[in-house]
Amino acid sequence: MRPVDKIRGFTLIELVLVIVILGIIASVALRSMQPAMERAREEATMQEMRALGYAIAGNPNLISDGIRTDFGYVGDVGGLPPDLDALAINPGAYSTWKGPYIVSDFVENPDGYKKDAWGDNYGYTGGVSISSNGGGTAITEQIAGSASELTSNTVSGYIFDGLGSSPGDSSARITITIIHPDGAGSTISRSVTPGADGLFTFTNVVPIGNHLIKGVYTVSGDTTAAYVSVPPGSNVCCELRFSGALW
Repeated sequence: MRPVDKIRGFTLIELVLVIVILGIIASVALRSMQPAMERAREEATMQEMRALGYAIAGNPNLISDGIRTDFGYVGDVGGLPPDLDALAINPGAYSTWKGPYIVSDFVENPDGYKKDAWGDNYGYTGGVSISSNGGGTAITEQIAGSASELTSNTVSGYIFDGLGSSPGDSSARITITIIHPDGAGSTISRSVTPGADGLFTFTNVVPIGNHLIKGVYTVSGDTTAAYVSVPPGSNVCCELRFSGALW
């Protein structure tokens, strides 16, 4: 009867060779995955920067009954945020601030929205672009072409009486007022007098957002009002009409 063969174990050299081979395989796999990981970080960073842009100037795709409903921080405050912190924390007890406009995905990391996928802080100093250099290549989210596109638009229009007549000589007794955020946490009322043809204009002073505009005929006290939606870089036209024949 043959004796049972002894079970032969790995020698130290064999174990070392196995570990080295596994290390080489892992290194090759990691190098092959690195480009995909970088692309994933870039995509995640671009998506978050887009969300930050929406938080600042609103999402133009949010529409109700044909009217844009979201204008972000600028639409509420009337000016650009001084930094990204202002999107989550009221920067000065502003009465028109209605944030937070963006929140972190994780309670444990409340400042996560300010960092890119590489863990570096976004570059933002109150302008119209956000940047990331965490991956070694600059990534930029352009919120608008210029600050004036967000804060200094024009609203114009015509005012008529209930019969559709222009005010003519009665124009001097009509006041048109638009109310909008002033950029410093409060609101401002701007008033003009229309021309004889009913034309009125607020030139390069209106921030983006949905703003109340109203007309008052001081002779009788009749009023008319409407909301005007002001997108970035716009010259918005509207019409106001009193209910009765006034002139």
